[in-house]
Amino acid sequence: MTRDDQLHRLFELAVDENADAMFRVAWRLTGEREWATELVQETYLQAWQGLESLRDRSRLQSWMFGILHRQYLKQLRRKTRLKFSIFDESSAAEQPAASGEKDVVDRREQVQLAIEQLSDDHRLPILLVSMEGVSVDEAAEILGWPRGTVLSRLHRGRQRLKELLERQIDITN
Repeated sequence: MTRDDQLHRLFELAVDENADAMFRVAWRLTGEREWATELVQETYLQAWQGLESLRDRSRLQSWMFGILHRQYLKQLRRKTRLKFSIFDESSAAEQPAASGEKDVVDRREQVQLAIEQLSDDHRLPILLVSMEGVSVDEAAEILGWPRGTVLSRLHRGRQRLKELLERQIDITN
């Protein structure tokens, strides 16, 4: 197997193993399905172009999330106005939800709205560590922050998220 074949296989592995997690993080960051899809596609393009720079193949997931993070920040700078929504309106309108499903959908919307209100400094560690199961050390590597910074922002972000969710519950009751 040639070096190019090995790199091609490594890229396929990266996409196969991380596709769902990449999209979930991108969607939570952007709040938009279309933007999340664009973000993940751009991440894959950058990963493909920079595959030879990956030194430690055991860090593949961290490397991919790092690219996603950088691409998100790059795209965020380019965007002048953000529109946040948790669902693609056309698919939500086509399928009426049953009562129990509606409660789950409502709760997901509340969580998404609360996550969107967090600063990126708090949102990113929560998405990576709490929602995607990335270790604190890996999150520090992905974000380029010291471990202590990740821990403190994770703690403050969780506190703020809890406050926002409690406020939403108080408003709806």
